[in-house]
Amino acid sequence: MWELEDFTEIRRWYALHLLLCVTFFISGVIINAVQCLLYVTLRPFNKPLYCNINYYLMYSLMSQVLFLAEWWSGSDVRVFTSDESFQKWGNEHALIIMNHTYEVDWLMGWIIADRSHTLGSAKVFVKKMMQYVPTIGWAWRFSDTIFLNRNWQEDKTIMQSQIKEFFDYPYPVWMLLFAEGTRFTPAKHEASMEFARKRGLPELKRHLIPRTRGFIQCVQSLQGNFPVIYDVTVGFNTKEGEEPSLHNMLRGRKVMSEVYVRRIPLDEVPDDEESASKYLHDLYRTKDQLLDSYINTGSFTKENDLPEYSSRPMPRRLYSLLNMIGWASFVLSQILNFYYNLITSGSLLSISFAVGIAIFAYLMLYKMIGLTKIDKGSKYGSTGSKKRD
Repeated sequence: MWELEDFTEIRRWYALHLLLCVTFFISGVIINAVQCLLYVTLRPFNKPLYCNINYYLMYSLMSQVLFLAEWWSGSDVRVFTSDESFQKWGNEHALIIMNHTYEVDWLMGWIIADRSHTLGSAKVFVKKMMQYVPTIGWAWRFSDTIFLNRNWQEDKTIMQSQIKEFFDYPYPVWMLLFAEGTRFTPAKHEASMEFARKRGLPELKRHLIPRTRGFIQCVQSLQGNFPVIYDVTVGFNTKEGEEPSLHNMLRGRKVMSEVYVRRIPLDEVPDDEESASKYLHDLYRTKDQLLDSYINTGSFTKENDLPEYSSRPMPRRLYSLLNMIGWASFVLSQILNFYYNLITSGSLLSISFAVGIAIFAYLMLYKMIGLTKIDKGSKYGSTGSKKRD
């Protein structure tokens, strides 16, 4: 009889990791091709219909990563928020402000978005170079994702024009902003606190100083169209799960996240730049209290006077599992047919080429995982890097 430990061992097989990677790549290219065709032929004439179709195309691609977290590794999210916030998730446009402290905090956000029925419409600000990355970068390019140059004068114009694309979407959009600009590391934190001391800003224990320009531009552009901000603070319970990394998930190891969410009406944020900047710094001071309390005690509110919320039930949905089974079955059948034809052909050159493709895919898989590691983040905080608001 098969035991649970047997399945745990199976999830560590490199051959299955390779299948997951190849499935994601091949399905992504197919989805990209469909997106491209519809972007050229349908979007100019019927944007709402294009957006509706693209919602499911994006979901089909993004939910494969979701499968890795929820079903492959058994990872989960425990959410703490108010009744009002929980009831409105998935029913309104929202700007998501999330701490960028861990390697897979963004993936925990994807899980919440999926369970709130907004994963296919989730948007993010990313570096411009990402639009050239096959599959996910190309998919974002056809989905109005905002690509930034790290040049404020250019980025300001891009944000002003691109944000307007979301206003007439036929479904709620969740737009994620990592206001810290990069992922937390001790070196970056030290540089960030030095910057805070020079500018007379409040120092933070668990976060980097937020960069205010992008936030201010978002608030000014979204006023009247996006009603709320969801302030999301993510922590990880390593007593119930492993260290939060994509590598652990790929190896079938459970990661357990706990998330505290506050719903803030956008019209509470001041319009002028100075006041909006102060508002963001105050918001991050509150986030810092929440995360510091969680790291010290396992509770977001035990060491502060912020509201204590009960955990909200958000069960897994089957769609990411069914989607992955469908794509993996299709890809595996094509791979087996391909290699069968190669072997029966007897061509040594063709067989060598096929083996080379497999090795390349394997190396690319672990290269992609390596990019999610904390030490592979931006150079913010390193010697000679520029620090900017």
